[in-house]
Amino acid sequence: MPFGDGTGPRGRGRGRGRGMGYRRMVGVARGAPTQTAMIEIDIGKCIGCGQCVSACPFGALSLVDGKAVLDQTRCRSCRDCISACPTGAIT
Repeated sequence: MPFGDGTGPRGRGRGRGRGMGYRRMVGVARGAPTQTAMIEIDIGKCIGCGQCVSACPFGALSLVDGKAVLDQTRCRSCRDCISACPTGAIT
């Protein structure tokens, strides 16, 4: 009788891992958002060029009074805006 981890008398490797959380993502809630650090904008460095706004695939950035502003509810921390910013104002 196999022991559930593939080490039973019916052959090594057969069914290996099955019954022991194999492909079940044990301890990970499916559909739960992952928590990552939000980006920060240094208003003193921002020149209002809008490149970060164009780079954001989620529409989380906008220009207000010539400075970049982040909508944290839309931000998914993809960090595309960081590489698009020519002055390093976004970290």
